[in-house]
Amino acid sequence: MLKYKVKGRNDITDVKGCIFENRGITDVYGYTHLNDDCLISYNKLSNINDAVEKFLYCMDNNYNVYIIQDSDTDGVTSAAILYSYIRRAFPGINLKYLIHTGKQHGLSDDVIEYIKATDETLVLLPDAGTNDIDMCKTLSELSAKIIVLDHHEREIDNQGKEIDNPYAIVVNNKTSPDYPNKEFCGAGIVYKFLQAIDDEIWETYADDYLDLVMLGNISDIMDIRSFETKYIVEKGLSQIKNKCLKAFIKAQEYSIKDNLNINAITFYVTPLINAMCRVGNMDEKDLLFRAFVETDEEFDYKKRDADGSYKMVKETIYDRAVRLCKNAKSRQDNAVKKSLPDLHNFVTDHSCEQNTVMFVKADNKLQSTFTGLAAIKIADYYKHPCLVLRKTDDDAYRGSARNFDNCPIENLKDVLESTGQFEFCRGHQGAFGFQIKRGNINNAMNILDEQLSKIDFSVRTVDFEIDYEDLDIAFIQSIEELKDYYGTGIKRPYVVVKNIPIRSIDGIVMGKNEDNWKVISETNIAFVKFKIHDDDMILKHIKNKSDNVIHINIIGSASLNEYEGIITPQVIIEDYEVI
Repeated sequence: MLKYKVKGRNDITDVKGCIFENRGITDVYGYTHLNDDCLISYNKLSNINDAVEKFLYCMDNNYNVYIIQDSDTDGVTSAAILYSYIRRAFPGINLKYLIHTGKQHGLSDDVIEYIKATDETLVLLPDAGTNDIDMCKTLSELSAKIIVLDHHEREIDNQGKEIDNPYAIVVNNKTSPDYPNKEFCGAGIVYKFLQAIDDEIWETYADDYLDLVMLGNISDIMDIRSFETKYIVEKGLSQIKNKCLKAFIKAQEYSIKDNLNINAITFYVTPLINAMCRVGNMDEKDLLFRAFVETDEEFDYKKRDADGSYKMVKETIYDRAVRLCKNAKSRQDNAVKKSLPDLHNFVTDHSCEQNTVMFVKADNKLQSTFTGLAAIKIADYYKHPCLVLRKTDDDAYRGSARNFDNCPIENLKDVLESTGQFEFCRGHQGAFGFQIKRGNINNAMNILDEQLSKIDFSVRTVDFEIDYEDLDIAFIQSIEELKDYYGTGIKRPYVVVKNIPIRSIDGIVMGKNEDNWKVISETNIAFVKFKIHDDDMILKHIKNKSDNVIHINIIGSASLNEYEGIITPQVIIEDYEVI
């Protein structure tokens, strides 16, 4: 039996209004007609003027400048923007960048060791550093100047107070009471910092990097219901200048087609860069950064032709970066795929589904860099929030927590922190890292089970409930017209369609493993179900080719599918019931 609840007024004559209202957008016209009025002055960021003053002092006095690149797409883009700007505006400066050996964040021991021997040093920490208090202290004791350009929340002490970092100048929208946009990534804060520098040196360079600011915001799953963030994303998408980003988009043009929007970046660009940050070696990660700062290098590359022969060609650094990122993505996906059977076995052996939040312990077969990806897979499969844990050496467990799409728990991180059992939870509400003592795991599970006992994770929230007879192409077209708005905070809507007649002669079985089916309705709307089981009722119905008509209710997402120039309205079925 399908379990769902309709959110909002279910008015199929006002699709746009319902979708935006259900996602908290009350000023629909303003949101869909953004302009410069929604931009917030950088002066509202705390410490911004001190940071600019310190930065310009270091430039005037020829300091050695180190930029620390954080290990994700936001880290790559924010560091690349900063590096490119300084190289352009202050060409005589001794400028270096440092990349972590693994998927680390902020300052680390190897970074400090590298910087130790230098004099008159400025360390720039984009997308990190707010909570690196001890390491900032070590650097400051070595006479280094430190500027943090971050967007992460401050950690909380035992009295519930936010902990300051007195050893660095911290520019952070999350710690700036006068800056209302808390949904701005590290690349966004770097952009604001560069705007402030522009005003001091009478230049207009900062806007040339809006494409990378866009990439950082989308990749770090910033909530695009923020008017400023959405407007910056729109501007960045409209002016792709960075040669490396252009290469990624061109390489994915078959999938992206003419739909360069938030979802295109989310699904076809960001995963490649993140994979490199996780599994790439140092030479590969260094090459990726050089590509994003546009070093215009070329390499000899032995390319395989269609006939199987090889020839030596010249390969740009941008094409090489994309190719290596694709290879990294393949290595990453294979490694995660191999680890999943063990995680599923743990879920079964320990009845993890009986808990509201699943605690799944991983063995040494799962690399620490893959815990987040594995948690996503488990959460999506079982439709439960999932924590994948790995034992540390100090009688504690660390890992990654992930929520699944359309989960009734919107603020998972806050819920976990409220138990008082975790040593820390760092990151976004639905995707974050954590640490917990071994002895607190059962306590946390019991508290969460009690707090969340009334939540039924099998109930899906939908925007519309519609009868098959009222479903037409215009309704699907109205949903598709909003495709450029779909992203974090504004998800594509789910719809319940009732009383769909399924005739076997209208259906086909698809896929190499025959695990997908599609039925074309009399109104030329395709209903598609992926990853089915052999005992699927409609699969048997289609194969039998009987004259019987089966009626079903479905939960799914509506869209327009384009294939070889033919556009077909379709509903991708998440779940269905035979009636």
